[in-house]
Amino acid sequence: YLWEGSICLLLLFGFYRIFLAKLTFFNWNRAYLILSLGIVLTIPIMSFQIDTSPDANPATGRLNYFLPEYEINPSLESPLPTVPIMSQIIIWIYITGLLVSLLRFFIGLNHIIGKIRSSEKNVHQGNTLLINPDFEHSSFFQYIFLPEFLPGNKDQLLIISHEQIHSKFFHTIDCLIFQLFRCIFWFHPLIKLVENSLYEIHEYQVDREITQSHSKAEYSHLLVNLIWTGGGKLVNNFNQFQIKNRIMMMAKEKSKLKEKFKFLLMLPLMGLLIVLFSCEQQEEAVPAPPPPPMEMEVYDVVENMPKPSGGLEGWNQYLANNLNYPSEAKEKGTTGTVYVTFVVDTEGSIQWVEILRGIGSGCDEEAIKTIKNAPKWEPGTQGGQKVNVKMRLPIRFGPKKATSDKDNIPMGEEVDQRKGELKVDANYANGVWSGIVRDPGGNVVPGATIVMAETSTGTVSDTNGRFSIETSQSGNLYASSAGYKSVRLKGK
Repeated sequence: YLWEGSICLLLLFGFYRIFLAKLTFFNWNRAYLILSLGIVLTIPIMSFQIDTSPDANPATGRLNYFLPEYEINPSLESPLPTVPIMSQIIIWIYITGLLVSLLRFFIGLNHIIGKIRSSEKNVHQGNTLLINPDFEHSSFFQYIFLPEFLPGNKDQLLIISHEQIHSKFFHTIDCLIFQLFRCIFWFHPLIKLVENSLYEIHEYQVDREITQSHSKAEYSHLLVNLIWTGGGKLVNNFNQFQIKNRIMMMAKEKSKLKEKFKFLLMLPLMGLLIVLFSCEQQEEAVPAPPPPPMEMEVYDVVENMPKPSGGLEGWNQYLANNLNYPSEAKEKGTTGTVYVTFVVDTEGSIQWVEILRGIGSGCDEEAIKTIKNAPKWEPGTQGGQKVNVKMRLPIRFGPKKATSDKDNIPMGEEVDQRKGELKVDANYANGVWSGIVRDPGGNVVPGATIVMAETSTGTVSDTNGRFSIETSQSGNLYASSAGYKSVRLKGK
């Protein structure tokens, strides 16, 4: 986060110095600098997923069969990833700097509040004048700090007018915002230059207002006589910047209106920052295997779907014995679901294994390797003939999902709302749940996935929408199909 924010600050401030700093649109420049602080803080935490993979469950009218999701968890015996010693040192250095900066900020704020409470006060044209011999000319919101009050003194009245304009433009809010920002990016080499530029804009704004009602020569003479280089940064100091730059800016002709178009150049810069730091490709590219031969017909759903050796229980046991959580994924804390597709051919062999959607960090490769090495399946059949069938398997890498109250939903109550109401008529007899899946119009739904709740045991409805699954009568069924509202059916 800090690294990306630092680069954003570098690019945004570089843009300001190159294109905007010499313009006399002081209000616009001030807005740009404050907006830049917000951009630096928000761009690194924004996230836009760029999904370049095919839809893992497209509701396009084509029937897709997904095997029940298999979940693999990190081994409890696996050591937790450790942070390198150098990274720990850097983290502690940053935290120390952050705490010191925050402490200085609040000490400075408390010091100002103390001065406000303890000083002699006079009200002047809606502002409160605080008088103390130790003060330098400065302001904090509606409070104006003065070493002495000289009613009728021409120079002091000009100083008071100067500080009143700071108060009018709410420059103190900018100061507080920046100082908090500085606490976060205290280490950035440009932070002082950004601070000077912001406070310089404040002075330019005030100088322009003052010179509209006072002589520029008289005001410039006053600036030269009141040069002061000390003071804190939570107040607006009268002589905080190089007088030469301020006098030159007062003498500078106003920038032409068409030069405001330079601010539009910020838009492509913003787009660049978003692309660099906020857009993430959803999965890593995985080389795709050669597609099945053109003359080979591959089905998505058939009357009798392929079955793994030993059934789904045997399949799950195979995955449990052979699928490993990659060490790279453990170190990076990578979690998510890998969608694998493969074809069970007429001989029962697994062919053309590929990643439909991956998560990287070695998880995709581990899934492909495990599926390729799987034992033969019982081929699927259509019309009594063995056919090639495409299967889809979601494999979740990550901590075990917590169960929810949804498992207790009574029979027929729907969850996971989508486009319509999936209807399931089911009954239990002789150790088998059987039934038929229909859409809202009463038409059968082939290819619907039927699984036992909290297990990986399941089946798929055939071309007539029918299914059967061996299980206990108390088992809860979960029925789902792309584009429909899923249903949980509670057993007895």
